[in-house]
Amino acid sequence: MTKATIQRQKLIADFIDTGNVSSQNQLKGVLKKNGIIITQATLSRDLSELGAVKKRLNNGRLVYLLPKNQDNNAQLKIAKKAIKDFVTDVEPVSNQVVIKTTTAAAQVIADSVDNLYIEEIIGSIAGDNVVLIITPSEVKAKKVAEIINNNLQ
Repeated sequence: MTKATIQRQKLIADFIDTGNVSSQNQLKGVLKKNGIIITQATLSRDLSELGAVKKRLNNGRLVYLLPKNQDNNAQLKIAKKAIKDFVTDVEPVSNQVVIKTTTAAAQVIADSVDNLYIEEIIGSIAGDNVVLIITPSEVKAKKVAEIINNNLQ
């Protein structure tokens, strides 16, 4: 999966999470306003990969929804794909974790790590191909590195 695909799917998931997306054409228009031109086939494939389904709300309106359980959470799936595809090394150093990525993937990985919702993380900084994660202690940095390494498999 490419960085562009992961970023596009993340944007699609964010739009769907607002609860206001009722059609693929509407979603395609919102993506276009954000500078992403996409074919109907690609959009359908993205929605399928995200597990998006159309549901009728109590007011009768149809909207796209994403699964929210831990196994099917779309944001979590995207994060795990990005980590598998773009992380080259994870190293705890003192109370920090250094994540090395492929060229220009650090922003995607920093966002992906945020979507893992690891409690021990205080903050992160992303450059071009390195993400620096700050934790409160050396022990917690090792735990964060272990969690990220587990998502590499």
